[in-house]
Amino acid sequence: MAISGALTAAQRRAVTGSDPATGRLAARGDVCAALVARGLAVPHGRAGHHSYYLSPQGLALRADLTAARPDVPAPGRPAPAADTFTADDGTGTGPPRGPRRAAEVATAWEGLLRIRALLLDGATDAPAPWERARPVHAVALALAAGGCPPAPPAGGAGYAVTADGADGLPRVGWRGAPDQDTAVRALARCAELLDRCGWQCTEHRARDGAPFLLASPRRTR
Repeated sequence: MAISGALTAAQRRAVTGSDPATGRLAARGDVCAALVARGLAVPHGRAGHHSYYLSPQGLALRADLTAARPDVPAPGRPAPAADTFTADDGTGTGPPRGPRRAAEVATAWEGLLRIRALLLDGATDAPAPWERARPVHAVALALAAGGCPPAPPAGGAGYAVTADGADGLPRVGWRGAPDQDTAVRALARCAELLDRCGWQCTEHRARDGAPFLLASPRRTR
């Protein structure tokens, strides 16, 4: 993309250093404003309290720059930096819980909705392309943002999201339930939440009778 050669080093760093999941920029205000002027970013929030996110053109530029820089996380993949948000899928050692984690989840969800609006002509009720490329991450984020708890590593009740079979559809199970009826009710709440977030769920049973959901992204209009 020819425009990359016209950017300053700080602007290129801002583009490649944006959050790989949401496109949120972490650069100085003047750098973000310059990217907005070039059509590569958009502000979001109240006047004077903006956050900045890559526009569709900025996301495309990031993809090009990432392809040329294997050390830069590609869009749709978690970055190795400790401060990069990664959804808790409930299958292993999750991040510490508490007010800080809740704020991180809320910020990531806000960024996701912004990306949806940018890429889907203002719509926010269906998954954006990067979510479709990372469905397990996206479904886990939707559940966490809606207030569903991920299964804790040390045991306890919560969702667990994994990739199912060759299709890789998100499979949502409920761990730590005292019985299958309780798990069914918990998964029904998950299905209602995911439906509001743009994911269609079907109910299934494993060979041992354990209930689970398969989620697929709602088609865009």
